[in-house]
Amino acid sequence: MGNKLNLLYIKTDYMAGKIAIVGAGASGKDYLRKRFMDRDFTYGVSCTTRPPRPSEVHGEDYYFLTDEEFDAGIESESFVEWQSFKDWRYGLMKPEFEKCDVMILNAEAVNLLDKEYRDRLFVIYLAIPEETRRHRLNVRDDKDDTIERRIKVDEEQFGNFSNFDCIITNENF
Repeated sequence: MGNKLNLLYIKTDYMAGKIAIVGAGASGKDYLRKRFMDRDFTYGVSCTTRPPRPSEVHGEDYYFLTDEEFDAGIESESFVEWQSFKDWRYGLMKPEFEKCDVMILNAEAVNLLDKEYRDRLFVIYLAIPEETRRHRLNVRDDKDDTIERRIKVDEEQFGNFSNFDCIITNENF
């Protein structure tokens, strides 16, 4: 990954209190998150009902919840946002939002945020070219998903996405 960023534009002239990283699969979200964490930013860990991948750690990558635990969080209104994706649910709990500096969200999550939460976020959208993302997805070799399905879903989700404050388009990011 290169050190130089091509910023297409920044839509706002202020810096909100928290940073949300948004982008399609293999756009560099985890890379950017780790760069922030290397600079002592606190990462907001999301919850999911999907099973962990071999390299993932509960409480670091995600909080892996049962369907019943996730349902209880919805019932108690503990989530800032939540949604379903590929038969699993994902969401960020309010206490995690409050304690973190940086988080990874998808386009739907940003659009679901109540104004009180969205106003506190500076959203960085990683709009990396499809060819670059295809290459990365191929290298990743996800046994639970196909590249074509992922590209199609990402096109649907990000096709008209405009709820961001900054966009990065550098294919070497």
